[in-house]
Amino acid sequence: MEIPAKNILLNISVSDRDDLLHFISNKCEALGYTDSAEDLYDSFIKREADYSTGLQEGFAIPHAKTDDVKSAQIIYVRTNNPIAWKTYDDKPVTDIFALMVPESGVGTTHLKMLSNLATALLEDDFKKEIRKLNDSQKISNYITEKIGVNV
Repeated sequence: MEIPAKNILLNISVSDRDDLLHFISNKCEALGYTDSAEDLYDSFIKREADYSTGLQEGFAIPHAKTDDVKSAQIIYVRTNNPIAWKTYDDKPVTDIFALMVPESGVGTTHLKMLSNLATALLEDDFKKEIRKLNDSQKISNYITEKIGVNV
């Protein structure tokens, strides 16, 4: 699964987690990944209600498992300013990997995407490199190489 450069969103200004999830949902509608930004947003919020997807060291991986998305997608967002998010280290978030998968891919594609991403986020080199890169295409290539999932 290639993560296209159009899925890399840098220097984004949002006020909080909910604003960010609205931004991602609206972007996904504009890109044709969903027909309803509001339904996708609701899926993200429903998932956050179960438990926070904030990790540590400024990373979060919100995800939506819903037929409101047409195909599995990963969106990477880097914010201009840290945003509040419930995390393991109680620190704000700047780097977000939003995972979206249709219900049909819940047991397979979603788990592979989440597993590959979680493994990458355990590696300091991955986190340093993702933050060092400032070109959408280079970030796209790097993420695809490191966590791309064959679906």
